[in-house]
Amino acid sequence: MSQIGNKIKAGYFRTPDRQGEYIKSLLSFSESTAAFDPTCGEGLILKQLKTGHEDIEIRSYGVELDKGRAEKAKELLDHVIQAPIESMVISHDVFGLLFLNPPYDHTMLGIGDDKSERKEYTELVRNTKYLAPNGVMVYIIPSYRYADTKISRFLATHFEDIAIIRFSDEDYDEYRQCIFIGRKKSSTHKELNAKLFEFLNLMDNEEHILQNVTPINRLVGHKVWEVPGEITEVPTFYSRIENKKELVDLIRSNKGFQAFKERTKPKQLVVGGDPIINIAQGQMALLLASGAVNGLIGEGDTLHAVQGMEIVSHILTEEKTEHSVVTKKRTKRDVSVKIITPIKVKKLV
Repeated sequence: MSQIGNKIKAGYFRTPDRQGEYIKSLLSFSESTAAFDPTCGEGLILKQLKTGHEDIEIRSYGVELDKGRAEKAKELLDHVIQAPIESMVISHDVFGLLFLNPPYDHTMLGIGDDKSERKEYTELVRNTKYLAPNGVMVYIIPSYRYADTKISRFLATHFEDIAIIRFSDEDYDEYRQCIFIGRKKSSTHKELNAKLFEFLNLMDNEEHILQNVTPINRLVGHKVWEVPGEITEVPTFYSRIENKKELVDLIRSNKGFQAFKERTKPKQLVVGGDPIINIAQGQMALLLASGAVNGLIGEGDTLHAVQGMEIVSHILTEEKTEHSVVTKKRTKRDVSVKIITPIKVKKLV
C-alpha cells in the first residue's frame, strides 16, 4: 500500500459501543444544537450519542478521509464530507458538542515543513476553534499521550468543568485509552489550571492511571454535562478540495456551457422546397464553391448524395479592325450537378 494509503488506514480505531453508551449517559441535551466529529469514520458514535433525543433537533456533522467509511457515515449523519480535515473551512464557535477521537499518527510533511506533528495535538487545537464557548468536548486518545506537554497544557488552559476518566475494565486492557470531557472556557483571558496540568503530565505512568483515573462506568449517575443549545445549521462547512463528480454535474447544467455547445455544433445543411427565384449559373457556382450543394441528403430509403461541380472553360474570339485582328479570351463557367443513388446517377444540369 502507498504511503498515503497507509496514512488513510493508520490509527483508525472506532470507539467501542459499550464505551459509547457510557459517554452518552454523561451527556444531556435540552435544546437544539449541532454536534461535530472531524474524524467520524462510519458515523456510528455520533449517531449513538444522538439516539434517544429524537424530540430535540441535534444536527450531526462529520468529516471522513476514507471514501468507503464516508459513504456509510452519510447514511447515519446529517452532513458528511469526504475530505481531509485539513482541507475543511468551518465556522468558528458554532458546535455545542465536539467528539474528538483523532488518528494516532503523525501529520504528513508538507513543502517547507521541518518536522511533523502528532495528530492528537494538531486536531485538538484545530477543532477546539469550532466548538462554541461553553460547548462540551469529548476527547479520546491513548492514555500516555495526555502526558505530552503541549496536549496537557492546552487542555488545562482552554477547558473547565473537566473530568479525566478511562475506558471501563472490559475494554481498557485492549485499548489503553482515556477520555477527557470538559467545557470550553468562554472568557477571553484563560489561566492555566496547574493542578490539572500536573495530573495530566503523569499519564504516561500506567500505575498512576490505574490508581487515580476512574473508569467511566463508575462516573455514570454521578456527573452529567449539559450540552448548550446552539445553531443547528452551520453557516460555513465545506472542503477546499471539490468533489469531481459534483463539478461535472455543475458544468453540464450551466447555461453558459449549454450555449457554448450549441454555438460549436457542426452546421448541417437542410435542403428542401423550391428556391424563391431561379438560380443563375453564377449563383450556382457560388453554392458549389461554398460546398452547399455537395453532401448527403435525406435518410433511410431516400438517402442520396448530391455532387456539384463547376466546369471552367475558356473561349477565344477574334475581332477584326481596320488595321488588325484582336483575339479576346473569355472565361466560361458551367455547372454540373449529379444525384447519386444506389441504383443510378442522374445529372441535373
